[in-house]
Amino acid sequence: MRPKTIAAAAVFSIGLVGVSQAADVNEQGARELRGILTHSLSRDLARSGFVVVKPAGDQYEITYDLAKFFDKINSSAFSVTGLKPLSLFAQPLDQGRWHLKGDNSLDASVHSPASDMTYSVASSALEGIFDPTIEMMRSMQVKSNGAKFSSIGNGRNTGRKVDATIDSASLTHTVTDSSEAGKVDLQSQGTLQHLSEQIATPGTPSVDLSADSVDVKVTATSLPAKELRELIRFFVQHVKAKQLSESGSEKFEELVRRALPGFGSLNESVTLNNALVSTDKGKVGLKTLDYNFKMDGLTKASSINFGLRAEHFTPDAGLIPPAYAAFLPETVDVQLGIPDVNFEGIIDTVLEAVSTRATPVSGEALKRTMFPSGYGTLEFPRISAASGVYDVEVSGALKGSTKHHPSYSLQATILARNFDRTVAAIQGAAKTDQRLNSVSFSLMAAKGFAKTDPDGRLRWDVTMDENRTVTVNGQVMKGL
Repeated sequence: MRPKTIAAAAVFSIGLVGVSQAADVNEQGARELRGILTHSLSRDLARSGFVVVKPAGDQYEITYDLAKFFDKINSSAFSVTGLKPLSLFAQPLDQGRWHLKGDNSLDASVHSPASDMTYSVASSALEGIFDPTIEMMRSMQVKSNGAKFSSIGNGRNTGRKVDATIDSASLTHTVTDSSEAGKVDLQSQGTLQHLSEQIATPGTPSVDLSADSVDVKVTATSLPAKELRELIRFFVQHVKAKQLSESGSEKFEELVRRALPGFGSLNESVTLNNALVSTDKGKVGLKTLDYNFKMDGLTKASSINFGLRAEHFTPDAGLIPPAYAAFLPETVDVQLGIPDVNFEGIIDTVLEAVSTRATPVSGEALKRTMFPSGYGTLEFPRISAASGVYDVEVSGALKGSTKHHPSYSLQATILARNFDRTVAAIQGAAKTDQRLNSVSFSLMAAKGFAKTDPDGRLRWDVTMDENRTVTVNGQVMKGL
């Protein structure tokens, strides 16, 4: 589903090059504009009539009848119905650029073997500046209202239902020239107001998620604008092909390699404000939930980093037993990273499989390609949790082999502040739950191995080698 949807979206911006020099708005200009808008498509798609351009005062009205577009690419496995024509107005500007503006509604249904979905937007207003030299929007603002989404699972997901609504959304988008010639940097940020989502799966309790607002920010550097345009054109031209010809496979491989590493860096952050999760057991609120993702370009040694931070949990009364209430964290912070991922090797492997029409690459083969050294590393520069009775932080790295008989090694540092207060709180809770007595005893034993940092925190430096020999602050504990 996703590739074909991307193909439809790409149609909106492909091909405006060359017509922006026309100062007069007339029928001839409209014919030229339509020809350029459709020149990247296959012949039957270009002739389908889903793009209509006509003069409208001092601008051109462009109508996209996407129902006709999807009629050409729908199949028994994938189909989109219910789309009505969308309109944009294009007005020539100085320096060969275009001012685009439009306000449309959307109501579509999508069928696939995995699910049946409906998606609607009451109103979505777009305005921005299109630069034909890079075939991208230099700036854009989008404001939407009344978005609704519904999905009913098919096949293995039969009975799974998802419903979501968003009262309103706004997005700003800018593209600037990168320091590298021929490349651009992208910045997008937006806000969703009043998100509500319900998830129901047979045999499990339903889950409701809501948030007062959701803030999203995405930045990407050193995007190869020309090479990405050529890839989009190739994709749109071959969207109906079930299998590429030999020459088509060679062309596809060439275009992919030209576009590598795809970008210099990619950053994404998402913040949920005043989130609420509800089940049949009760509700848990969160003041903020932050997620972030960062990665380098698709190279032989790329890095991936994830982060998740939650602040101020507010569960319903009774969800947590009174003896454990003090241990509910005020903040949780998790930072993870995977260095030296060979994405370039993965792409080489996949391209070779496409060109030779080989069977799909196995997961084991991809894993070995991802980490050619035979080892992968999961870094955790920070995993922390804090409440009124504890403040603990863990950092380090877990290294594992990619062989058939995996082995692991670990290096970690554990830091704890106010440790005596933590032990006292557990001993107090053990008066009503005696199972906590063993926890209290274990913590007291661990304190005997600890070192004290200058700031007063207790420290445990822990290592485990591939033979599972564990040391704590240099003292061998045991072989597991």
